[in-house]
Amino acid sequence: MKFLAIISVLLISVSTLFAVDASLQFFNAKSTGTSVTLEWKSSAEGDLDFYEVERAGEDQVFRFVSTVQAKGSNQTYTYNDDEAFGKRDGTDGQITKNYFTYRLKLVHTDKSIAYSSTSGVTHSVSSIRRTWGMIKEMFR
Repeated sequence: MKFLAIISVLLISVSTLFAVDASLQFFNAKSTGTSVTLEWKSSAEGDLDFYEVERAGEDQVFRFVSTVQAKGSNQTYTYNDDEAFGKRDGTDGQITKNYFTYRLKLVHTDKSIAYSSTSGVTHSVSSIRRTWGMIKEMFR
């Protein structure tokens, strides 16, 4: 019985390894002062369906931000995270600090997933913009 379980785990691992046929040339995050801009370029997308942008604050727990549809191999993508400065970090209700870590979740048509490397950014926002963002967050 243990032998069959080990074989099935190995088969699942091997099939998952070969199912993920996507790679990125680069993945960068930078602050523009009003938002965080993410940029990446795909080398190969194979059967990639879409990307999910994920962000982690001070607690280093990644949370869903948005979905970006795959366009095909050798494409450059740009995503602006306009709400980074006002998002809450974790369950304690505190506004996140200025440092964010981003990653991409690569979701394939067969629902297999892979993750990109992470990219960190220090986000500098003016105090007026930060205050306005906090006021908007109170009414969501």
